[in-house]
Amino acid sequence: MFDQSSSSDPAPPPMDPPPPIPTEVETDLYQEEHHFRDEKTPLMRHGSRKTEPRRPPQPQLSTISDYSTGRYGSERPTGSFESEDDSKSISTYSIGAESVTSLRSLATVSLENFREGLQIPFYDESGSAEKIISGLGSLCILGTLLGLIMPKNIYLHGKWYPYYRWVSSVIGYNYFVLWSICFYPQVLLNYRRKSTQGLSNDFAILNFMGWSFYTAYLGSMYFDDEIKQMYSERFSNESSTVQSNDVAFSVHATILSFIYLVQIVYYGEGVRSFHLKPATWVLVLGMGLPSCIVPILIDFGYLSYSRWLDYFYVLSFFKICCTLTKYSKQVLLIFKRKSTSGWNIWYNFLECSGGSLSMLQIVLDSWDMNDLTGLTGNMAKFALGFATIFFDAIFFTQHYILYPHKDDGSASAHSSKKGGIPVLIGAPSLVRTNSRLKLSEDGIVNRDSDEEE
Repeated sequence: MFDQSSSSDPAPPPMDPPPPIPTEVETDLYQEEHHFRDEKTPLMRHGSRKTEPRRPPQPQLSTISDYSTGRYGSERPTGSFESEDDSKSISTYSIGAESVTSLRSLATVSLENFREGLQIPFYDESGSAEKIISGLGSLCILGTLLGLIMPKNIYLHGKWYPYYRWVSSVIGYNYFVLWSICFYPQVLLNYRRKSTQGLSNDFAILNFMGWSFYTAYLGSMYFDDEIKQMYSERFSNESSTVQSNDVAFSVHATILSFIYLVQIVYYGEGVRSFHLKPATWVLVLGMGLPSCIVPILIDFGYLSYSRWLDYFYVLSFFKICCTLTKYSKQVLLIFKRKSTSGWNIWYNFLECSGGSLSMLQIVLDSWDMNDLTGLTGNMAKFALGFATIFFDAIFFTQHYILYPHKDDGSASAHSSKKGGIPVLIGAPSLVRTNSRLKLSEDGIVNRDSDEEE
């Protein structure tokens, strides 16, 4: 028989004694702790309580740098350890940082708008009000900066001395910037279209001759001491009102006017494409021959040496004659074509602004010196400003009222052959390809392959 003591299960281990009953002091601490937590725990919608993990206390910030560098964490510490002074310092630092960021953003946006405004006259052809304001405003800012930096006219020592020297310089360089840039829109328009159709040949040749005469007149009045002496003797010891920006502008205008002639020959049929009307030939010879013969006569003694001043004054009036004639030719061409296509209206906006400032400068200069000889002695400059404003008003009427958004289509076909950007009439926006585009009267575009060309 088996032994019952060896087959029986082992005896169970002894049970742990029950936990001790908390004393009265421990019970009070436990209830106080739970009571304190319940007071700070908000009640939820269904009676449940939201429990938050308890955070260890954080050290107090002593300086603004501790807060800005995040030495004690990315979040702002809260609690009874934060002092009122530190809170004010931190808020002041935040406001200052936001102000610096706002100023930087404002400066960046302003510089970007200024840069875009300077570029508008070089690519815009519509002449919308928004672009005109932005473009002219940016150019005036540039002219003002140049006027403040460049040397001032030392001969302006009138009743507003010395403050008016700064005003005259700012006005002068504003008109210099506006009147100088007015030549570029037409040059760039001819380049984009690969054509000078819409630009009068008579206008181009008279424009070049006129600015050549005006450059010789202003250069002598500004650089030649003998001519200055003759001017002073003739006008009661008064000095000329010609300034450095006048000379710089005229030289620049002569160069750009010569580029007009080069474009007419290059984009046309060579010299054969340069046709002038008989009346223009008479005017060119009538002004060109005397301007070349008179200096020879003065050098060889056939005319008095004092005639040099009269000779340069004649050149200035030749310039006025060229201005009146060249604008008449361009106005007549637009009238015959019933379109301002090929003529950039920015030329007139810039020239009108420059002409107005030119007249304002010479009037204020004469007023400052209490002598109208500054006006009568530089009549060419005043007359040029008046003539440009008069004809610019005619161009504005033609572009915006008489012939708005009209195009004869000839320039488009020509530019398409040359590889320029075609102007599509009566057709939706199309993607330009290497194939030739032909426009029909109803706006349907027919595409021919390159092999057919």
